[in-house]
Amino acid sequence: MTIFLNLKEELKREPFKEFFISIPLKDLDLPENYYLEEKNIDVKLHLLKDKDGYVITITLNTTVNMSCDRCLTVFPQKFEFTESVLFTKKLPKHQELSEEDLYSEYLEDEEKFNLNEFVREEILVNTPMKVLCKEDCKGLCPYCGINKNEESCDCEIKMRGKESPFAKLEKLLK
Repeated sequence: MTIFLNLKEELKREPFKEFFISIPLKDLDLPENYYLEEKNIDVKLHLLKDKDGYVITITLNTTVNMSCDRCLTVFPQKFEFTESVLFTKKLPKHQELSEEDLYSEYLEDEEKFNLNEFVREEILVNTPMKVLCKEDCKGLCPYCGINKNEESCDCEIKMRGKESPFAKLEKLLK
């Protein structure tokens, strides 16, 4: 179920508002490497009326099960961040971007702000480029496929001699 906020109505009487929302993880439409179990994530939101629009600050402290990019093990990835974004009705001018523009987004409809889409985007932006179960993950053996974090093999040593560009020279020595 998608959660929509009416920013205009929420900040009609007060210049800022803070509240907590629980969103089912499966409703965020995350990619398939995020294992979407039946779990809710708790989001803390701080809304602030600005002269150009709305500043929305999101605080998230949760874990999501993900698969390691090296060994394919499923592990809990921690997401702990606070981000502030200015949502503005002003259309950007065709000029060089300032640093302030990097933290602002165009707001199409202040009466129907899609909170699920905003939370999804922040999770994706705060996901590491390479998701690893641990910093020194050894990955899978490219020859036999075992998880080198749990077992060891000598496939690379055996294959190194066979696939080496100098392997043909060994025949000359015989």
